[in-house]
Amino acid sequence: MRTNILLLILGFHAMVWAQPVRVDLTVNTELVNQTNIAPVKTLEKSLRDFLNNTKWTSENGNEQAEVSISMLLTISNINDNSYGATLQVQSGRLVFNSSYTSPLVTFLDDNFNFTYQEFQPFYFDVNRYNNNLVSVFSYYIYMAIGMELDSFSPLGGTSFFERARTIANAAQASNAQGWAVSQNRNGRYELIDQIISPAFNDFRNVIYQYHRNGLDNMVSAPEEAKTLLKDELLSLQKLMQRQPNSYLMRAFFDAKGEEIGQLFSDGPEVETDELLRFLNRFAPSNSQFWALISR
Repeated sequence: MRTNILLLILGFHAMVWAQPVRVDLTVNTELVNQTNIAPVKTLEKSLRDFLNNTKWTSENGNEQAEVSISMLLTISNINDNSYGATLQVQSGRLVFNSSYTSPLVTFLDDNFNFTYQEFQPFYFDVNRYNNNLVSVFSYYIYMAIGMELDSFSPLGGTSFFERARTIANAAQASNAQGWAVSQNRNGRYELIDQIISPAFNDFRNVIYQYHRNGLDNMVSAPEEAKTLLKDELLSLQKLMQRQPNSYLMRAFFDAKGEEIGQLFSDGPEVETDELLRFLNRFAPSNSQFWALISR
């Protein structure tokens, strides 16, 4: 039975505060020869320790809200100490007065090569490129934290997006794939360049309104909250007309598609004809979720 998001939000009453960042890392090796897989197992443990033991944030304010990040590293080939892989990054944000975690980001990085020698230590310096493995993972950690803080206060994640951009700038001098400005419109530099640009401030403000004044109020005022959610989504129309192929906007709707479809499939009724036209025009790849929306 599919999960009804609205009922989940309405049904529970607990806000959890914990350590700032928790990373659930999985390394998938099904695509590679299993003869000598020991270095990959060492890599998985070392990466998990690095990601969860590094202090990514300070201990002030909203940064105490736990940022839960899921990472799937799928290794496609190994040649001595050189690895080819893809990295999927997902993060979510706990909705106030509920046990429901709303998805914030879904990034798929399919241009990820790195070198790794078993038992090598991981050194992280935000201002210096050491190796692609550390830089890519650290970059996505900061992207996820920035999105989390944007959802709690207007443009609240700016300092963490700036750190992600610092990592991208430092990586420019390397030959590692995925960092060049013109190399890939779906690349890491393209992503951070968009989200840090004032041209996308409207999008970042929607992230805040959608979560803080929409989802967080679903328990106390569900009809008003759904109306606000609809209006905020519709407010993206001008931005998407200006940026029709934006990687950032595609990532947003990939993360939010199922949630949006289920939120508007049940509960207090709001008029959705305009919303459906907008979604089907600007995010047609998620049409299976838009089909759930009640007219």
